[in-house]
Amino acid sequence: MEPRIKMALAIILTAIIVGGIGIGVTVIVLTPPEADALEIYHWWTSGGEKAAVDALIAVFQTEYPDVTVIQSPVTGGAGYTMMGIIKPLVLAGEAPDAFQMHAGYEGKPYFDADLLESIDHIWDEDLKAAVPDVVESMNMFNGHYYSVPVNIHRVNVVWYNKDLLDDNGIDPATLTTWSKFFAACDTLKLAGVTNPVQMGETWTAAHTFEQFIASVGIDFYEDWINGEVTSATDTKLLEAFGYFETYMSYVNPDHAALTWDDATKRLITGDGAFNIMGDWANGEFFIANKTYGVDYGTFAVPGTGAMYGLCIDCFQHPRGVSHPTNSERWLKIVASKAGQDAFNPIKGSIAARTDADTTKYGAYQKAAIIDFGAVTYMFPSVVHGSGAPEAFKVKLSAIISSFVTNLDESAAASALTSYTTQISDEYTKVWSLD
Repeated sequence: MEPRIKMALAIILTAIIVGGIGIGVTVIVLTPPEADALEIYHWWTSGGEKAAVDALIAVFQTEYPDVTVIQSPVTGGAGYTMMGIIKPLVLAGEAPDAFQMHAGYEGKPYFDADLLESIDHIWDEDLKAAVPDVVESMNMFNGHYYSVPVNIHRVNVVWYNKDLLDDNGIDPATLTTWSKFFAACDTLKLAGVTNPVQMGETWTAAHTFEQFIASVGIDFYEDWINGEVTSATDTKLLEAFGYFETYMSYVNPDHAALTWDDATKRLITGDGAFNIMGDWANGEFFIANKTYGVDYGTFAVPGTGAMYGLCIDCFQHPRGVSHPTNSERWLKIVASKAGQDAFNPIKGSIAARTDADTTKYGAYQKAAIIDFGAVTYMFPSVVHGSGAPEAFKVKLSAIISSFVTNLDESAAASALTSYTTQISDEYTKVWSLD
């Protein structure tokens, strides 16, 4: 199913030493040498993503040129498909040397099952000083470190085709509320843009819904990720679903058949004007040779201008890996300034380190770095594994998949709140976002 390094389980050297009559036999068992290889799993498969991870691996191989790096990329986006592959491997003791996951709740099942090794020694004083406290804490369980972040993505971003907006007299800086955003969509439809908003498959719909939750207030979002939104008649919850229903009237009808990057590319070709997606989308514009501020632009999801939605990719050290030395080497490169400054300018994210060399970053990332230091609130993404228990994330995807088909706000609100109550004991993290 995936490439595995085949090597002998042991090299046994038997030496028979006769030191005189009656002296016994000594058997010396030597530990087999560790193969010079590194196997990693990740879900970075789009054009921009692949270019970014290749740049990160290039930094690793500059330091360790004799190590063979085996990538096992898994398609599916946001880790939904990969988690189903990785979990059985880890549980069976066949984990790769490191695998991509999101900081926060996504690592908890592995931690609870004692399948991760603490990497406190990798979090030296230099790394701690360079990483913001909120990001640092999302890589910890019970006071110990179990992962290192490679980036910070912002999830509450609207991407737009600049020519379409300019041609129709739409100023993106004014689109700070949903009513203004929908009015802009109406203007575009009158101008012949059939589907002003482009959206992709199920997880991208869930990603979009998460932004509606944030847009009705940071206090409500905090309640939501703490498992405290349990009434199907909650006015804020219904407000969020109401916005989403209106939003769907502007969305491409073939959204379920598109990957997230396919939806983004429709902005590049001019087939759509808007796309809500995390800033990994910037990589798609990058490889298409588009210029930020000239060909495309961004603004915060309406209602979330003072917020920075967090999606943090990280790697860890599973127990019993085949190449523990190279696993640790990889984690140190992932956490390093050189590694992050090679990866993030292409990926579209910003470094998790605050000492990044900003001269290496494009116009979008420079703006994002400024925003990250200026926003009032940060919120962990649920859809991207950080903000809520994994079971809730999976259920949310199913509920939103149904909603975008039938647009039944009441049914969706009932399903969501009922399940929140059902798994209330799984909400073990208490978030305070203000």
